[in-house]
Amino acid sequence: MASILRWGWRALSGNCPSFTSQRPFTLGVPALIRMHAIPKPKTVDRWTEKRAMFGMYDNVGILGGFTVHPRSLIRGPVWLRGFRGNELQRCLRKRRFVGERMFEDDLHNLNKRIRFLYKRFNRYGKMR
Repeated sequence: MASILRWGWRALSGNCPSFTSQRPFTLGVPALIRMHAIPKPKTVDRWTEKRAMFGMYDNVGILGGFTVHPRSLIRGPVWLRGFRGNELQRCLRKRRFVGERMFEDDLHNLNKRIRFLYKRFNRYGKMR
């Protein structure tokens, strides 16, 4: 009787290799990551154009008495200076600024793009 109780206790506590005490699945514990060698550090170019020009206009406010905005120093199309927005807003802004001076085909293509983007933004997207 004592041996049967002892065997039952082992089966319930997990010391006995019976089929009921073992799990037929894993708990999802990942295997240890094996690293054969330490990875070499990446070589980073510290003088890329983006890094070299970072903070380029910071001294404008300090030296200019905060009278000049860095937006006025940017070179490029008038409708893009200091502009932040999506493609539809950019196209509408371009048409408003230079629409009457554009060639007929370019204006037609711009209007087609605006119509497409207007439909798309009204049907899909987070701004709906």
